[in-house]
Amino acid sequence: KIKVPLHIKIFMWFVHKQVVLTKDNLIKRRWVGTPRCCFCDHDEIIQHLFLECPLAKLLWRMIHIAFNITPPVDITSLFGTWLT
Repeated sequence: KIKVPLHIKIFMWFVHKQVVLTKDNLIKRRWVGTPRCCFCDHDEIIQHLFLECPLAKLLWRMIHIAFNITPPVDITSLFGTWLT
């Protein structure tokens, strides 16, 4: 019921269900490639890409400073109450 474009709602649902095509999910579909994050050298999973990667942490820090939005601690809290 939130007022955002449909493609954003679909993306939010994909992230919430952890089916975004990150490298770990691609490998499950027989993709041939490195599972490592292209921004750092950790395995690319949804939790890492959106929360734990140094680039993600920097972006969340900037959002916190600019808009006073507390960074999420896990994927289920990523969109706050929007998904509930």
